[in-house]
Amino acid sequence: MPSYRKAQTACVVRIIPLRGLNKTQMALCSSLRREAGRCWTDILHAHIESRSGKWLKCGDLEKLAKGMYTLHSQTIQALAQKLDDNCKTARQLRKNDPEARYPYKDKSYQTVIWKDQAIRIVKGKIVLPNGRQNPSLTLSLPAEYHDCDIRKAELTWRADHYELCITIDTGILIPPLLEDGKTVGIDLGEINIAAAVTEEGEGLVISGRYLRSINRLRNKRLSAYQSLIDRCKDGSKRQRKLLKNKRKASTKYERQQRDVLHKASHQLVNFCREQGVSQIAVGDVKNIQTGVDLGRKTNQKISQWPHGQFVKYISYKARRLGIRMDQIPEDYSTKTCSECGQVLKNAPRGREYVCPGCGARLSRDGNGGANICSRFLYGEYARIQINQLTYLRPLKRSRAYDTSQSCSSLMRTPCL
Repeated sequence: MPSYRKAQTACVVRIIPLRGLNKTQMALCSSLRREAGRCWTDILHAHIESRSGKWLKCGDLEKLAKGMYTLHSQTIQALAQKLDDNCKTARQLRKNDPEARYPYKDKSYQTVIWKDQAIRIVKGKIVLPNGRQNPSLTLSLPAEYHDCDIRKAELTWRADHYELCITIDTGILIPPLLEDGKTVGIDLGEINIAAAVTEEGEGLVISGRYLRSINRLRNKRLSAYQSLIDRCKDGSKRQRKLLKNKRKASTKYERQQRDVLHKASHQLVNFCREQGVSQIAVGDVKNIQTGVDLGRKTNQKISQWPHGQFVKYISYKARRLGIRMDQIPEDYSTKTCSECGQVLKNAPRGREYVCPGCGARLSRDGNGGANICSRFLYGEYARIQINQLTYLRPLKRSRAYDTSQSCSSLMRTPCL
């Protein structure tokens, strides 16, 4: 039985792939996700109808759906809370973007959520109830999670298998926000994932070239699969097989991308801790593609740039250390010289910023990070200069691996 949560503690999410389920378990998982989708669609329609008058609140949605579905009461409650949270997020977005829409799409399938009070662990298995007189979903649980304090469980579908995402309370207290410390500015990029510069000029640049190679290979593989699928007869066995392989490949590259972003954000937060940072200022690049046509290839790179996911990882990792994170506008931060303040007419070419005014030769990304830090502290650019930059890769990979040399050829030459 989970303990009552009396203080704010750090939680972690673990993803358990559910491979090898029997037919009964597969059918129950599919039925639950379909029922959750039906519940979501019904409360969404009720909410849409109420938008012309007094909007339904979270409690009203829960009352409407109570006892109407073959789901646990807390699962229905979680879906209502999820819709309410989505509406709050849309309301915030509409302050800057009037075209942002409130939730409106029906869902055939939806993630099934169980809260801590509904979760039981019996003889090494997790038991997830689905209301009275309905069969519970019982799944094998890895041994390392048997004694964990599980706060939430979510059933999701990934390519060709189900996944159970469990939120575990670590019991580690989240420290209060630091009052005294340095400020660091972070310039996000597609070639270099991030460039961070502190108010004292110490900097860190994390390369994103491996992440770019993952996206490039994903685009090639998925394009090749799609060209083969287009030649198949609809509904044929070969088409189904190719679609399955395409989904598996896409999921694999998503996992690789997530791994790189986690490692890069970990490096960045470690740098902040070593430098005694209490405040992170991140350049906001949310609308970087809005109303701009940079060509087919560049548009694809920008649209696949996972900057939002990376910022999310930085935010929660920094919060565990008591570091506050804010996003600020970054317009002209790359074009402005951090040494003298002169602004270029066009964006600098290449990875080096050359100032025509003072002749300074700076790292393009480091220059942007210094200017973002300066803008956050002083409200203007060119008040902070770079003293030293350190370059890191999120993954330590051999040169032979990056150049696609085979393992057999490497094994013939022993490492010294």
